[in-house]
Amino acid sequence: MGKFVKRLMLDDMYALGRNEAWFSDMARKGLHLKKIGRIFGYFENGEPRETNYRIDIIKENPSQEQLDVYHDCGWDIVTNNRDFYIFSADAKTSTTELHTDPIEQGLSLSDLNKRLRNNLIMMSMAMMLFLGMMFSVYFLNKEPFLFMIKGSFVQQMLLVVVELYVFYSVIRNYVAIRNLKKSLLQGNSINHREDFRKARLTGGILAAIFLPLAIVCICIPLVEISKRQDYTLTENNTNLPIVRLTEIEQNPKLRRERGYTSNNVDWANRVSYDWSLLAPVQYEIDEHGIIEGEVWGDNSEEYSPSITTRFFKLTFGNMAEKLTFDLISRYVYRDDTEIKAINHSELKMYLAEEGIRKHIFTYLDNKVMHVAYYGKRPIEDIIPMVEMKLLEY
Repeated sequence: MGKFVKRLMLDDMYALGRNEAWFSDMARKGLHLKKIGRIFGYFENGEPRETNYRIDIIKENPSQEQLDVYHDCGWDIVTNNRDFYIFSADAKTSTTELHTDPIEQGLSLSDLNKRLRNNLIMMSMAMMLFLGMMFSVYFLNKEPFLFMIKGSFVQQMLLVVVELYVFYSVIRNYVAIRNLKKSLLQGNSINHREDFRKARLTGGILAAIFLPLAIVCICIPLVEISKRQDYTLTENNTNLPIVRLTEIEQNPKLRRERGYTSNNVDWANRVSYDWSLLAPVQYEIDEHGIIEGEVWGDNSEEYSPSITTRFFKLTFGNMAEKLTFDLISRYVYRDDTEIKAINHSELKMYLAEEGIRKHIFTYLDNKVMHVAYYGKRPIEDIIPMVEMKLLEY
């Protein structure tokens, strides 16, 4: 037994004449068909031979009696995929065609034509629903750019492209069998030596485009999972793009206030790192402190300032402004809060104050930063620190 090799089925499944001609061409090169699937054809290496192939669409499994009739006509079954049966014969032997009446053969394709048409209708409805959901998620969302960056936008857009290719394949198969049926009903026999090269070249180009996209769709979530990290923020100095509470409070009595801990992470003082194709660097960092002997302005309880920093380094700098506005929309809760714009020579900055909660939103080139500070220090004291961190990182 020779070595088996597989080749992509680049043409329409139901382009019968072209596939028959391709199988014969492969046999002349010493590759003889043994098995067929939706994606690959499997061939056995052997001596080159002149072999003719015929593809027959048989609704029900053929009986041994029917196969014996085919054998008597000179044709032996090679393989099948559901109702897609392939027969072969040595080109030097005398054979009788499996179908001698094109109109009768065309009528035999009615059920298949109807099934593929129904599949196309169902696929069309599914595609409309799928595209509608994708459109609504990203384009009816209040913070589309934030959703794109934090979610799996690139992967989902690639998935849309791949799904459109699958949809195109369904259309192509239906059109192929519809046109074949129409041609047979007009009395035209199948051209068993139809040129297959152009169709396979086109299919190869499309496969070279869409198969890598499908692989990327699978790989992106794996990369995202592998890069995602959560860990406790160290109390020492770090090279992270953050303003520390110690820098703001300037009080030696400040100490860390610990929160809920799981998986060895103090979630009140944590660093969460994430990755996406649109923002390969993403940080969300919390820090909580408490100053003994000092109370809030209303004398309610002990003074416990905190700060949250969100930092993004984007793949495309022209998304920075839109992302900043989305962050404002997401994290400034009160609709009547005044948003103040500050224009520096190098960066853009927006300020918002909601009582003890103070926001600084800023961006420079492809870097975006949001600092949310809960405390008594004025926002004006924090602005230079944020600006310096963004310029340094």
